[in-house]
Amino acid sequence: MNDFKNIELCCLPLGELFANCYLVSQKGSRKVVCIDPGAEPEKLLMALRSRKFEVEKILLTHGHADHIGALNELRKAFPEAAVCIHEKDAVMLFDPERNLSTFLGEIITCEKPEMLLNDGEEFQSAGLNWKVIWTPGHTEGGVCFLASDPAGGEQVLFSGDTLFFLSIGRTDFPGGNYQQLIDSIRNKILTLPPETLVYPGHMDATSVKAEAEGNPYVKLC
Repeated sequence: MNDFKNIELCCLPLGELFANCYLVSQKGSRKVVCIDPGAEPEKLLMALRSRKFEVEKILLTHGHADHIGALNELRKAFPEAAVCIHEKDAVMLFDPERNLSTFLGEIITCEKPEMLLNDGEEFQSAGLNWKVIWTPGHTEGGVCFLASDPAGGEQVLFSGDTLFFLSIGRTDFPGGNYQQLIDSIRNKILTLPPETLVYPGHMDATSVKAEAEGNPYVKLC
């Protein structure tokens, strides 16, 4: 857990690639948003049950296998939770070639999502306000999720595989585009308030300020 005043956040690195799955809610709420249930469903479900959490929405930053590997089991456990993914990545849920599960030596297919997301879309879930920020480059439909507390003004960005700590996501997979990724980071992420904390799809958390000042790929002149 993290020391936010009004936001509760649990990070679970899952699978062989240690993809970060996040459980996010307003403090005191048993309803949570699950971001990127990538693998090890038993570990994920144990974390949810031990905290008596109820998943209200399942948000996917993109459709790669290491971010959707536990989706089927999570859906079975919480059938009322809506699966949300950007419209350009939705096909990856049921195409093992495009979601790269065949590349990883397995076959992952999932049912259609309940919600197709668009850039700038806003909604409420688990007591927090959420905004979809479309950041193509790693995949065509890659997004970041900006969560904010409606009462206290705290906000957190979940960047998926768009932006990492002093690094960026890969662009050599199908649908990847290096210049598009750099533009997404510069124009959509680094324009957020400098104090905004960023929780990526792999590795440690960072901040907009740290990335603007030190990321060698996107450092502003």
